[in-house]
Amino acid sequence: MDPLTHAISGAALARALPRHRLPTAQWLLIVLLAMAPDADYVLHYFSDTLYLTHHRGITHSLLMLPLWTWLIASLMPRSRERYPVLPWLIGAALAMHILLDIATSFGTMILAPFSDWRASFDLVFIIDPIFTGLMLLPLLFGIFLKDRARLLGLLSLALMGFYLALTLASHHKALELARQQQPAALSVAALPLPFSPFHWQLIATYPGQYQRAAVNLLPGFTGTESLFPERFRKRFMPPLQSPDKLQWQELTSMSAVKLPAGMPGVAFYRWFARFPVLLERDATHIEFGDLRFGAGVPGEVASFRLRLELGEQPKAWLIWRDERKSPLD
Repeated sequence: MDPLTHAISGAALARALPRHRLPTAQWLLIVLLAMAPDADYVLHYFSDTLYLTHHRGITHSLLMLPLWTWLIASLMPRSRERYPVLPWLIGAALAMHILLDIATSFGTMILAPFSDWRASFDLVFIIDPIFTGLMLLPLLFGIFLKDRARLLGLLSLALMGFYLALTLASHHKALELARQQQPAALSVAALPLPFSPFHWQLIATYPGQYQRAAVNLLPGFTGTESLFPERFRKRFMPPLQSPDKLQWQELTSMSAVKLPAGMPGVAFYRWFARFPVLLERDATHIEFGDLRFGAGVPGEVASFRLRLELGEQPKAWLIWRDERKSPLD
């Protein structure tokens, strides 16, 4: 989830949960704590691969949550305020961050450091203006209605819960549609797409291939799509279809490609990519992408691609947004 949404969720918590209005400094502290697990971004300055390997790891772990809560609470100076920040509120802010990240498709290592398995509910796209706006609106009213600030904070959290329930129901409907259309698939998935809770990428897994389609479960409702430039829309979302007129795109999975033994970067990408597909292959290189990040969308270049350069000394590169490359071992 984006930092702004995390900050707003912290502001809602700080307004809604304490019985008494927190002083501004304490309210700001809870907002910052709701963003704090993303402090693992500092790993980016050491190594891109190190960052991706551990991002949403130990700082996002449910197993480590009690330790982080205790550590932060113990480091805080004894408050002279009448209503000090209690440890449970610190824990709630950190837990809110973890919950919102699990709601996306990126994956969150909630069992770190004992497991690198990544949980994902696949409910909300990583940037969702509707979701963010629903939480923000009551808080803006709270600026002017200070005597109703707690009630409006509770309303902000309630709207967050309502939207997640809406996406949960929509996700279930998308999965059912995928099962109906692809009854022979080994498994199906529905990943959220931008701009609307009714936009979904449907993925059916078969031996050696994926079938992919993009659907608008509520045709005619485009959500916040008009707020973004066309290039952004095309980069993150394949053309949408109506549920009764789906056309599926076939893509070769990474598992179907025979790779030379000992190729660098392959083990990492198999762990990182949830739906790895073949994008390009010739005598000099092989390139894979992940369906989570727009791989295979006609006419668009996906981020987080694995490029293998063949030869006597094979090399592997992770290609980020804007074609930035990082070497992989």
